[in-house]
Amino acid sequence: MTGTIVALAVRTRTGTIRTEDGSRHAFSDDAVVGDFDTLVVGNRVSFDVDRARPRDGAVTVFREPVRSDETAGGKPGVRPDLRYVGFSQESNVRFYRFDAAAVSPLTRQYVVTVDLALLTKHHICVQEAPALCLRKLASDLKDSRNSQRHELGNADLLAFASTRAAALARRRPRHSFRPRRGSPPPALPRDRHAPGR
Repeated sequence: MTGTIVALAVRTRTGTIRTEDGSRHAFSDDAVVGDFDTLVVGNRVSFDVDRARPRDGAVTVFREPVRSDETAGGKPGVRPDLRYVGFSQESNVRFYRFDAAAVSPLTRQYVVTVDLALLTKHHICVQEAPALCLRKLASDLKDSRNSQRHELGNADLLAFASTRAAALARRRPRHSFRPRRGSPPPALPRDRHAPGR
């Protein structure tokens, strides 16, 4: 299914999607394919519905479209919508598939391969791979219009891991909350008239 994000609560990390027929589906950050923090109200998303969740909750929420200047037939000005349609796996390599629906009726399919060992090497969750592949594909299509196979390689994952580490470092507090070392505060004078003296 597809719809539009109409509400986001950053504090509770939840949101609401409205479909074209007006139905609403709630989702939480664990249902998002990719990074919840990149979502904004107004994003178009594709998703599945889990009837077991309260109020038919949305799962596998994936932001779309990502537009690029790639065109069907190489004609400039026609920008396709890239949509994640699933993956297959052979040995330790996953093949993530994306459809590119251009303004014309022609739809092309692209494949981005990822070696799962590289995800492990750079401490990247497999759930983040579709979003990274989509970003890689959108970038590649700006330079190579006709190539249908792409690879999310070591350099791409290293760049992502470095960017994420820098973002985490910026979030850490700059000040230490440990007490300062030095002389203890002076003792207060005792009351001579206190009981027990």
